[in-house]
Amino acid sequence: MPTITPTEWPFFEPRHRLFAKDFRSWVAAHLGHFESDEGGDGQAAREIFRLLAADGWLGPTVAPDPGGPDQRMDLRRVCLMREILAYSSAMADVAFSEPWLAALPIALYGSQEQKRKHIEPYSRAEFLPAFALSEPEAGSDAAAIAATATPSGAGFVLNGRKTWISNSGLADLYVVFVRLAGEEGAQGLSAFLVAGANSGVTLEKRLRVLPPHTLGTLRFDDCFVEATALLGRPVQGFEIAMRALELFRPTVGAACLGFARRAMDEALQRSCERTTFRKPIAQHQLIQEKLADMAVKTDAAALLVYRAAWAHDRGSPSIGREASIAKLYASEIAQEVVDQALQIFGGLGVVEGTTVERLYRHVRAFRIFDGTSEIQKLVIAKHLLKG
Repeated sequence: MPTITPTEWPFFEPRHRLFAKDFRSWVAAHLGHFESDEGGDGQAAREIFRLLAADGWLGPTVAPDPGGPDQRMDLRRVCLMREILAYSSAMADVAFSEPWLAALPIALYGSQEQKRKHIEPYSRAEFLPAFALSEPEAGSDAAAIAATATPSGAGFVLNGRKTWISNSGLADLYVVFVRLAGEEGAQGLSAFLVAGANSGVTLEKRLRVLPPHTLGTLRFDDCFVEATALLGRPVQGFEIAMRALELFRPTVGAACLGFARRAMDEALQRSCERTTFRKPIAQHQLIQEKLADMAVKTDAAALLVYRAAWAHDRGSPSIGREASIAKLYASEIAQEVVDQALQIFGGLGVVEGTTVERLYRHVRAFRIFDGTSEIQKLVIAKHLLKG
């Protein structure tokens, strides 16, 4: 164990240390049996979501922090949750994080009526929301969104397709980003709250990806929504999406940190147990070098992740640069740490069902989802050049 534990760093307050201890104990007691659950049908994720809500863990993640500036939410708490969940189970991390990403725009931009109707029920897991931004030809380039919303009577009619959507076909509510008819570019996007039961919403297909996950493609065919379904102002959609992703990215880094810490712990244990040439492999200098590199990179990632969350919580108006640095570095080094852990395990590391094999499959997607590593570098460079 490190001499100074991460929660003792100055980024955290006593309440965060107490929270991390309590939440880690709760996860071990309630979610341990989900570690190897690879079901892609969403049932395990829904059960985890309900368990989190039942014991009150969801509510504070979408509520203002009473002790924070501007009554903003406590992002350090959310990052701690994702790190602890990912360490235990990738399924548990997905079960919490994907609905939270969808609830975030409502918590930030929703009207009082929209918050009343959706945020409290979300905190009780009474409905499952999903974030619908990407399209077949608009992933990293959100400004290229082609799906449209056309004013019609007392509302709007949506048409188009969305893909790479978590909880596709399962969600009770979709936060959908579309182009307002007649508008162009990034400034022409609007966000709408669309019920999953709306007859104009169809699950076109499920996407089979490396780690089992409820990703899919949705089709919107003459999907009518009331005017009250508009989130924020007309053509504010791009701002809403980018702000949500800005706050989400440090939490992605935190999940990667959880993967890296788990991989390092597994590698440490294995290196002490496995012997070659009549001694534990931990006594071989090449193994020690791997372990040292893993420790350095994991600590560096943690510092970047919690710096970004701390910057938000102390009142910074924007954490775009810090968020992208955290997401970029943590996702890249998590891949490296997991890969080295697998190497230390040798042949056992590629046996299906082992912890490091599971981590290896799950960690790769994090360098792509929620903004690729290449996009993060562009964001960081833009902030540097602006300065």
